Formats: sequence, structure tokens, C-alpha cells
Amino acid sequence: MNFTHLKAFYSVAACNGFTQAAQMLNISQSTLSLQVQSLEKRYCLALIKRNKRTFELTEEGKVVFEFARQIFALADNLDSVVEDLKGSRLKIGSTPTLAHFIMPGVIMALKAKNPRLKYELYTGLSRELLTKVSNFEYHAALIGRIDYPDNIISQNIAEPKLYFISSVPMGETIRLADLSDHPIILPEQGSATRDYIIREFERRGIPLNICMDCENSEAIRNMVHLGMGGAFFPLYGIRDDLREGKYHRSAIEEDLHLKLDVVYLKERRSMKVIRDFVAALRNRDF
Repeated sequence: MNFTHLKAFYSVAACNGFTQAAQMLNISQSTLSLQVQSLEKRYCLALIKRNKRTFELTEEGKVVFEFARQIFALADNLDSVVEDLKGSRLKIGSTPTLAHFIMPGVIMALKAKNPRLKYELYTGLSRELLTKVSNFEYHAALIGRIDYPDNIISQNIAEPKLYFISSVPMGETIRLADLSDHPIILPEQGSATRDYIIREFERRGIPLNICMDCENSEAIRNMVHLGMGGAFFPLYGIRDDLREGKYHRSAIEEDLHLKLDVVYLKERRSMKVIRDFVAALRNRDF
């Protein structure tokens, strides 16, 4: 098959005529017409109804156009993948709180090292991000620790301490048992942080009074500020609010820690952009 001829026909069909297609391909209409005719001779088929005043494909032409559309869509995808392999783009995922407080500094460090690299940052729950990484949609993701499939490499990046925040002072240090009757706002279901907190209460046999679920960490902090309940946060997520006196912080006697991992596919372990991403995360203060 001559792909130049197929591209000529595809362009004419997509543009509904020869004039715009010739301009797009930067060739003359006569050359374009000859290329389309050559494709028709190759298949011994008429692809365009030439006895009509308006442009129209034959039934055979519609079939060939659909195949051509798929072929050139695959070619575009190949171009995108090749660009990724060449290290010109890095698609990364992160939970919303990490994206807000940690990822900007990480990306700045990466850009200083490689200014030409293009970045795409996406947010979601840890399990959602892991699925995206497993499906080759993201190169890597920074998530709370969950169970990982065999095709995933995970590296522990940090284990930031969790603090309890509330609108009223509860003491410099508190125990989880002190919170058994306290209304607590948790992240939405599916959050690795939520699952970890629930497990820590359950394994100690301490009741957990969940007054609300919320997908937005900023909204949770604002609700704590308004006295609607307390919440668990790492220091990097509340440092600025504490300076402004929006709520009170208590350390937890049981010393709860988040486990943050960077995850990526084994097939991508040799990619320099991923190695650089991991290195930048390790140099970040959590």
C-alpha cells in the first residue's frame, strides 16, 4: 500500500473536497487528484462519487475512509509514544494534597535540570492513580501506600507524621482514645489516608465518630476551622494555616505516619525521566 495515496484520499474525505485538502497537504489539486486516482486503481474501486455536484463518498469509499482514520490515529499515537520514550514528556499523578503542597517544588527542580521537558500533572485517589500507571497512561505517581500488583515498582519516599487539628485546643499531645467521641472529618472513600486512619482505630478497638466524608482537603481544613469536626493531616498540609492561627494542632501519642510511595511500571524502570523524578522527590522536604 502507498500511504501517501491513502493520506491523500483521507485528507480529501476529511475536508469534504480537494481544494482545502490540497492546501492542507501543500500540493496542487491536480497532484492530489492523481494520488486519489492511483489509490482507486490499486483497489479497482471508485471511492468518490464524481458525478455529483456536492462531494460524496461511495459506500466503498466510506469503508476505506474509516480504515484510514484508524490507521492515521494509530500513527498519531505512535508519535506521542515515541516522544515519551525520547524523554520529552513526563505524565505524573499525585493525590490532591500532595499536588498542592509538594509537587510544585518537585516540578520546579525537574525543570531547572531539564527545561525542555514537558510536564503533565494529574490528581486522584491513590488507587485511581495506580490504575493509570498500570495502564501506561501515567509514567509515575506519588501516592499513599496500598497493595501493588507484581508489574509495579514502588519506592518509599517519605513517612510524614500525622497530626490532629481542631478548632479548640485539645492539648499538645493526645491519644486516639481521646477522640472516640469527637466528630472527625475523613477523606472520601477510596483514600489511602482514610483507610489507614480507620485501620488504626479498629486495631485498637477505639470507636471512630465519622461526621463527614469529603474529597477536598482544603474544604476539610475550612470545616475544621469552622468547628464542624477534627481531621488528620501531615504537617506540610497545615503549616501555613497554623501560622495564621486557623486551628489548633495536637501530636498523636500513637505516632501515626503516612507511607508515601512513588510507583511506576517495571517496563519503564530504565527511563531517565522517571529516575530524575524519583531523585527530585527524595530531595524534597516533607
